[in-house]
Amino acid sequence: MRFTWRKFMFWWRRAQLERELQEELELHAELAQDAWRMGNVTLAQEQSRELWSFSTVEHLLQDARYALRSLRKAPGFSVVAILSLALGIAGSTAIFSIVNALLLRPLPFREPERLLRITNLHPKAILAYFQQRCRTLEIASISPGFEWNLTGEGPATRITGSIASVNLFSVLGVRAERGRTFEASEERPGQDGVAILSHRLWKNKFAGGDVIGRTITLAGMPRRVVGILPANFALPSARVDVWIPARMDPSVMADYWGGNFVPLIARLRPGATLAQARGEIKALAAGIWKLFPFPMPRRFNADSTVISLQTDLAGDARSRLLILLCAVGAVLAIACANVASLLLARGITRRKEIAMRAAVGAGRSRIVRQLLTESLVLAMASGAAGVLLSGAALSLFRTVAPADLPGLVDSGFDWRVRVFAAALSLAVGLAFGIVPAWSAGKLDLMEAMKTGSQRSTAPAWLALRGWLIAGEIALTLVLVMGAGLLVKSLYSLITVDPGFSMERIVTLKISPNNSFCRNREACVAFYTRLLIQARAVPGAPGVALVNTLPLDGGLPAIAADVEDHPKTVDFPAPMLWTGAISSNYLDLMHIPPLSGRTFTNADGAGAEPVILVSASTARRFWPGVNPIGKHIKSVNETKWRTIIGVVADVRQFNLANRSPSAISGSIYMPYAQAIDSNARIPVVMNLLIQTTGEGTAASEIRRIAMDANPEVPIGRLVPLKQIAGNSIAGLRSTVWIFLGFAAMALLLAAIGIFGLMSYSVSQRTYEIGVRMATGATNASIVRLILAQGLRIAIIGMAAGIGGSLLLTRFLSGLLFRVEATDPVIFIAVCVFLIIVAVAASSIPAWRASRIDPIRVLRVE
Repeated sequence: MRFTWRKFMFWWRRAQLERELQEELELHAELAQDAWRMGNVTLAQEQSRELWSFSTVEHLLQDARYALRSLRKAPGFSVVAILSLALGIAGSTAIFSIVNALLLRPLPFREPERLLRITNLHPKAILAYFQQRCRTLEIASISPGFEWNLTGEGPATRITGSIASVNLFSVLGVRAERGRTFEASEERPGQDGVAILSHRLWKNKFAGGDVIGRTITLAGMPRRVVGILPANFALPSARVDVWIPARMDPSVMADYWGGNFVPLIARLRPGATLAQARGEIKALAAGIWKLFPFPMPRRFNADSTVISLQTDLAGDARSRLLILLCAVGAVLAIACANVASLLLARGITRRKEIAMRAAVGAGRSRIVRQLLTESLVLAMASGAAGVLLSGAALSLFRTVAPADLPGLVDSGFDWRVRVFAAALSLAVGLAFGIVPAWSAGKLDLMEAMKTGSQRSTAPAWLALRGWLIAGEIALTLVLVMGAGLLVKSLYSLITVDPGFSMERIVTLKISPNNSFCRNREACVAFYTRLLIQARAVPGAPGVALVNTLPLDGGLPAIAADVEDHPKTVDFPAPMLWTGAISSNYLDLMHIPPLSGRTFTNADGAGAEPVILVSASTARRFWPGVNPIGKHIKSVNETKWRTIIGVVADVRQFNLANRSPSAISGSIYMPYAQAIDSNARIPVVMNLLIQTTGEGTAASEIRRIAMDANPEVPIGRLVPLKQIAGNSIAGLRSTVWIFLGFAAMALLLAAIGIFGLMSYSVSQRTYEIGVRMATGATNASIVRLILAQGLRIAIIGMAAGIGGSLLLTRFLSGLLFRVEATDPVIFIAVCVFLIIVAVAASSIPAWRASRIDPIRVLRVE
C-alpha cells in the first residue's frame, strides 16, 4: 500500500523524474568507453519508470492509442467490423430493453418481489374464503377490465375500468397521488358508490383540475371520486382508467358465487415463505368445489398455486421475447465469428510486424495483451455505434409489434440496459479477440521473419477461419429455418377459411349503459329502429347486429342445461359461447345453415324461444343424432329453448380455431330473445355494414347512430378485415422481427464466406499459378474454389440441422398447420443456403481463374 501511495505521489513529479532519468543516462553514456557497455538503453528506461509509474496502466493506454491508429489506417476493415458488430449489439440491446421492462425491472410497488398471483380465476366468494383462512398471504382481487360509459363530462366517452377489492392498493403498497384509495367499508352495498381515476384520465378528461369529492356518472351510476393514482400505475393493464370497489354481498348469489371470475393477487406476509404459501393454497384449493351452492367439477381450480406477479403480467409475451432474444444473440454470435475471421486474416498479414516486436524484447503476454486491447477498442467502438442504432431498432420494433405488447411502452434505456450494452460490448471484444490474439502468441518467429514468400499460407489458422464460418452457417441455418416455419405458419393463418365473409364489411360498436337496457323492450326497440334507418341508407345493401365480432377477443358465455346431458358433480353445466344476432346476420356473414332453418323477424321477444347450434356443438352433444328439436337453456332460465337449426362452424376466437378450454360449444340466439350470463339482454352491440365500396354509406350510418342518442358512445368504423388482422398481430410481429434477424444472419454469413474465399485465393496464389502452369483449366480452378466454399457450407448445415431440431421445439407453440420438422422447409432452406454459399464463393473463384501464372511464378 505504501509503495502504491508513493507511485501516486511520484505522478505529480513525473516531468522532473523524466529529466533526472535522462541526465543520469547521459552521464553513464559519457563514462562508458563503448556504446555496447550501456546495454539496452530503452529497456533500462522502462525498468526505471516501473519504479515510479503505473506501467500496466500506461501500457494499456499505449495499446489503446495504437489500436485507434491501426483502425484508422485500415478503414475498410474497421467499417465492416464495426458495422457488423454494431448491428448485432443494437438488436440485442433493443430486445433486451423490452425484456428488461417486462421481466427484470421491478414492478412499481412496495417490495415487488413478495407480490404473487394465485393461478386460475375465482368468484368473490372464494376471495372471501381465502382471505379468512390463509395465514401466509394477504389476498386481493382485480378484474381484467370492463368498458363503461363516462357521461356528463362533455361527449359520452367509452373508457376501460376495473373492479378491485378494497384492499388491493394496500396489498400492492400503492398510495394515491391525490386523495385516497378505497376504505374497508366501501365494499358494502350502498357504500360502494366511489371511484378512483388514473392519472391519464384525470389529465385528459378533467384537465388536471380538482376532482376529489366530485361526482361523475359511470355506467349510468353516480360515483364520487376519492383518489387519483400515480402515472406509473398500470394494473391490470395500461388501458384501465378507473377503478371501482368490488361489492361483497353474499345475499346476491349470482354475483357472489357466479358473475365474473377474477384473478387474485397476494402478498407474502412477514416471515412467510413462498413454499409455505404454495402448500397452504394447494390445501385450501383442493376442496373449493364443495363450497359452491351449485354443482361444480371435483377438480375445479384444485391445481391453483402461486406464481410471481411479474411473471404473470408478462403472460405469453415472455416466451416470444425470450425466443427473439436468443435469435438476436445468434446474429451477434455470427457477427463475432465474422470479425474473428477478419482479425485472423489481418493477424496473418501482420505476422512480420508481430515478429519484429517479439525480436526487440516484447514477451508473448505483452503481444497478446496488445492484440486483445485492439479487439476491445474495436468492440467499444462497435458498442457505441450499437447503442446509437439501438434507439432506431427499438422504434422499429415498436412499429412492428402490437401496441398492447407488455413492456413495449415502458421499454427504454435505464441503467440496466446501459450496463447490459457495456457488458455485451466487453464480452463481444473478448469473444472475437481471444482466438486471433492466441494465434499471434503461437507465432513462429523465424518463419515470420522470412520475406517475399506467398506460400506461407498458415494452414492451421485458415482451417480455423473455415470452422468459424461453418459455425456462422450453422447458426444462420437455425435462424432461417425458424423464420421459414414461422412464415409458413403465418401464411397458413392468413389463408385459412374463417367460416365467414370479411369482404366490404365494416363494423361499428354501439355502447349504451346497462341502465339503458334495463327495460328489455326499450333496448330491442332502439336497435330495431337503428337497423331500419341503417338499411334505408343507399350504398349499404346489408346491415346486421351481433353482440361480439368474430376474432375480436370477446367471450360472451352462459352456463347451460343441455337436453340428454343431466348435470352431475363430475359433469356440471357446460359453458357455451353465445351469439346474440339479428335475423340477417348469418346471411350477411355468409355462414351457411347445414340443417333446419335460421332466424326470421317472427322470432321476436314474444315468440317461442329458439336457438341455433354450431356443427361442432351438435356433434359433441348429440353425435349421430339429429339435434333439431332438442333443447338448451341457461341455468338461470326456467323455459327451454328449442334448437331449430345447425349452422357451419366459425373461427370465433382466433384463426387457429383454438377455443378456450372452458368453452364446450357455440350457440346463437335472436337478439330479441337473447340473454347474457346474468340473464339480461346484451347491451353493447356491433353494427355490421356491408358497403358497395364508396365508403360514404358507413359514415352516414355512423352519423345516424350518433344522432339516435347523444348519451350512447359510438365507436369508430373498423373494417372486419382489420379485426381479423389484429387477432394475429402478435405472431405477425414475431415473424417479421425473426425474419429480419434471419436476413441479417444470412447477409453476415455470405460476407463471411466471401471473405474467407477471397483470402484463401490470395494465400493460394502461388499454388493456383502452379496448377494453371501445369495444365489446369479456368473451369477446374473455379470448381476448386467453389468446392472449398461448398464443403464449409455443408459442414455448417450439418451442424445447423441439429440446432434447428432443438429450436423448433420452442417454436411449436407459435406454429399453425406446420410441423416443427417440416421436410419441405428444411430442404428449401438447405438449398437456399447452398445457393448463397455458391454465390458468395463465385467472385473469388472467378478471380482465381484470372490469375496469370507467369507473373506469379516470376514474383516467386
